[in-house]
Amino acid sequence: PELRASDDDRERVAREIREHYAAGRLDEDELNERLETAYAARTVGELDTLRADLPALPATLAVQQAA
Repeated sequence: PELRASDDDRERVAREIREHYAAGRLDEDELNERLETAYAARTVGELDTLRADLPALPATLAVQQAA
């Protein structure tokens, strides 16, 4: 959790947050707040906190192929 977050880590979490917003799990204020926090996050733990109360999203085709 204390590992430094990369730009890719931040962008991945931002994409997930946008998907949850599109699914109706977040309102616009929550979306904006979480995106702002995601882009300012310094550690992986801070990013994990942003999605702790949201269900896991199904893996995308690209992620499935990489695994």
